[in-house]
Amino acid sequence: MTPFQSVRAWFRREIIRDRAERWNHQYTIGRWEGLKAPAENARIDACVALLRRHAPGGRLLEIGCGEALLQRRLASTDYRRLVGVDISDVAINRAQVFADERVRYLVADMQTLELAEKFDAVIFGESIYYHPRPHELLRSYSRFLDVGGVLVISIFRNKGSARIWTRIRSVTVPIDRATATNEAGAWDCEVLRLR
Repeated sequence: MTPFQSVRAWFRREIIRDRAERWNHQYTIGRWEGLKAPAENARIDACVALLRRHAPGGRLLEIGCGEALLQRRLASTDYRRLVGVDISDVAINRAQVFADERVRYLVADMQTLELAEKFDAVIFGESIYYHPRPHELLRSYSRFLDVGGVLVISIFRNKGSARIWTRIRSVTVPIDRATATNEAGAWDCEVLRLR
């Protein structure tokens, strides 16, 4: 392979790769293994506590579920139905080990997801900021919420997170929140209803 071909192959692999391919590559090389570390539990547990208060034993839809980390922190009584969605088929193949008659994992893009079910809570655990217009995405997700259903969103605090929360709150009303911290920083997890 010539130097030009090498650069072109790298550019296609690393820069213009489609989103699913990029996520599959990252899961394959272990980039997201750190999410399984015990230090990450506080972030997930903050969301679990909010789900227990606002959708106890409910039907849950998790967007950006990865390798089923939320389900692993939930008790079996915390939900009667759980559908996890991720763009990475590598992540979903790993999550399938935790599927059963109440739990289903699907490969799908959050922007084009189609389901016939309604849910008591739609969870975006560290995934909403991968959409360029989170407020529009949330508004479109009203089709998945049953009457009284809530959104649960977790976002890592950084220099851009305030802007994302501003967009989210332009179409939602916050009803509860929790904050989790570890050595990497802080996460804000909120329960919201669409306006």
